[in-house]
Amino acid sequence: MRRRGPLTLLSMILVASLVAGLAAAETVYVGATTAKLRSGKTSLDPAVAELKFGEALEVLRKEGGWLEVRTAAAVRGWIFANKTTPSKPAGGGDFLAKLGKSMRRTEASEVTASAGARGLDKVSEGYAQRVGISQQDRDAVDRMTAYRLTDQEVEDFLRDGGLGEYAK
Repeated sequence: MRRRGPLTLLSMILVASLVAGLAAAETVYVGATTAKLRSGKTSLDPAVAELKFGEALEVLRKEGGWLEVRTAAAVRGWIFANKTTPSKPAGGGDFLAKLGKSMRRTEASEVTASAGARGLDKVSEGYAQRVGISQQDRDAVDRMTAYRLTDQEVEDFLRDGGLGEYAK
């Protein structure tokens, strides 16, 4: 029988650990209807991909409540773990999933957007008057819709309140 040198033994150990590492790769699935793959571990980091419900993701590492993952298209990034599930979600063919898909709006028309920026459009204003919604209440809605928060203010709110990726 031929003797194996230390280099051969080291090579065998290296190959075995690589194979074990490949076998241990964890797969999770997008469990949220909307999820973004981000370049870093905060909701302020830029999105590198929009993920679809049920999409498979290979877990590269875990840090806190975040997972670094790779998509089937080889895009790497971070996703908050509560947006994933360990088992593939059902096909999304149920009634609620279909309803949610049918109600998604991708963008408003220029007319709708400009009407919204000015307050109630004529149809909505007529309805508000018919059902007795006061001008004071309509003005309050206009003030609320005009209010804007920066991404940093939202991030601070989530962190201070222990919400989203900061939940314990």
